[in-house]
Amino acid sequence: MPKESFRKAKRWHREEIHMRDSFVFTSRSEETYYLFGTTFADGQGDIEPQFEVYISSDLEEWEGPYCAFHPQKGFWGVRHYWAPEVFELNGRFYMFATFKGGIGVHRGTGILVADQPEGPYEPLVNEPATPPEWECLDGTYHRDKEGQNWIVFCHEWTTEYEGKIMAQRLSEDLTQRIGKPFEILNAAKMPWIEKFGDPRIEKDGYLTDAPFFYTTKDGELLMLWSSYSKPELRPDGKSGYTVAIARSKSGDMTGPWTHDEELLMNFNAGHPSLFHDFSGALHICTHYPDTPHGNERPLFLPVEEINNTIVIKEKPDYINWR
Repeated sequence: MPKESFRKAKRWHREEIHMRDSFVFTSRSEETYYLFGTTFADGQGDIEPQFEVYISSDLEEWEGPYCAFHPQKGFWGVRHYWAPEVFELNGRFYMFATFKGGIGVHRGTGILVADQPEGPYEPLVNEPATPPEWECLDGTYHRDKEGQNWIVFCHEWTTEYEGKIMAQRLSEDLTQRIGKPFEILNAAKMPWIEKFGDPRIEKDGYLTDAPFFYTTKDGELLMLWSSYSKPELRPDGKSGYTVAIARSKSGDMTGPWTHDEELLMNFNAGHPSLFHDFSGALHICTHYPDTPHGNERPLFLPVEEINNTIVIKEKPDYINWR
């Protein structure tokens, strides 16, 4: 049974769930969908931050929230519980998620592990999987065609200015970094990107968010990711959250990497991931809208692979497409 949260579980329609960074894990054996995301990221009052999970059999009606991960005393991540993603490996379930450490400890991606997709999760090791001397977020998992494990993550614009996406080998049990991380994307080089600013910290730069991988039938490795597009590229004339595609035609993490000119999504939605439904059909999972904050909801759209790329099959009327 899922672990009870401090909030009472109830039934929700998808459009009623307030969530950023939505992620769906499909369990075909259980015929169950598990929805994770950024919800209770910084706690409130005497309640600690945590990761929650919602459960569904049809992607529209959900039950929850349940508690997927609640930190124990001494855990290195104290706030900014962001962007959980769940992957099955060797019969266990691994959550890659962002955490911010205490004073003097950078933000990074930690890896949690559980015996069931809904949790409860516990730390694989009590430290970040990303380099501890860097400010990082949005780590994701990829297992390549040689069976090597990778964590791919964003090296934050708040320290780099030119936000980057980096790749780092992991050991077979995911507990250790192997070799040095290397750059696979520099956001400042994208012609469509809008510089991002945060007046609260008096900094600006080129933001990278949410890498996620997909291998095409011909073996090309696609990386979906998010940032903000220039206002002139959108119908409403405003800068907004978007989804772009980078690709390694060799299928290798080492590339070389190229970048599709056309944006996959450019309508104030983003932080992409992909999942298959029970029938095997492919969907993209994002949150929409990105702004104004407080209105974010999980958005699932059917997609398909055509000519080695991802194409959205159905475009809802309530979205201002271009």
